[in-house]
Amino acid sequence: MNRFDQVRLPLSVSTMEQFKDHFSNQAAAYARFRPGYPPELFSSIARLCENHRIALDCGTGNGQCAVGLTPYFKKVIAIDPSSEQIANAQKSSKIDYRVLPAEQTGLPAASLDLLTVAQALHWFDRAKFFAEAIRILAPRGLFAAWTYGKFLVDGCQKELDHFYTNIIGPYWPPERASVDKGYADIALPPEFERVEGPSIFLSRDWTLEQLLGYVSTWSSVQKYREANGEDPVQILAEALQPLWSGESRLVQWPVFFLCGRKIQ
Repeated sequence: MNRFDQVRLPLSVSTMEQFKDHFSNQAAAYARFRPGYPPELFSSIARLCENHRIALDCGTGNGQCAVGLTPYFKKVIAIDPSSEQIANAQKSSKIDYRVLPAEQTGLPAASLDLLTVAQALHWFDRAKFFAEAIRILAPRGLFAAWTYGKFLVDGCQKELDHFYTNIIGPYWPPERASVDKGYADIALPPEFERVEGPSIFLSRDWTLEQLLGYVSTWSSVQKYREANGEDPVQILAEALQPLWSGESRLVQWPVFFLCGRKIQ
């Protein structure tokens, strides 16, 4: 066994109780419909790293980010507090999946060359998470978090924005505000020096059915269904069908990065 297998700190009850699980009950749909990341995102992040031994992906979900990191690191550890998400994660012999919260990883101190958080930082207890990140990153190790929010589709943006803001807007959890701000409201601790992230767009050619499947994975859609007993995705479908024939369309998401290098 190596030191990564030997060190498993017990999880505190409070850490697990604070976990806000918005995704486990539809982990399979999440894995099916969420847009993937382009290879250049991972190659760009890897170029920012000074060493390429161990990477940790926190809030890994279905493992999209963890898989993307495997060509660049000797070992990738991927954690998520949801056992359902881990069960649906993409498998790889280079990835060690663990059911753990980002705030209490149990990993050795100063052991990581990269710590990533893809579309999940806004869910974390940030004070506890950054304290843990400072502990487990090696000196000069890289922290890279990113988020994507509203998507862009030519010819129907007005209808999409109305749905996002007025139909399901009241049902977004408060943490969503950080996504809408592109993480500009999240400050790095003084132990990090700011690093500029890459300029990336996610792009997909999707049919209307695929786009609606993606929207159906949103936590706000789940909350709307629970509160009103009806599916808001049907409202969006009725608005878009006259504007969207059977062909696929280009769907794009701007990606916003928060990156920093541990100073010591």
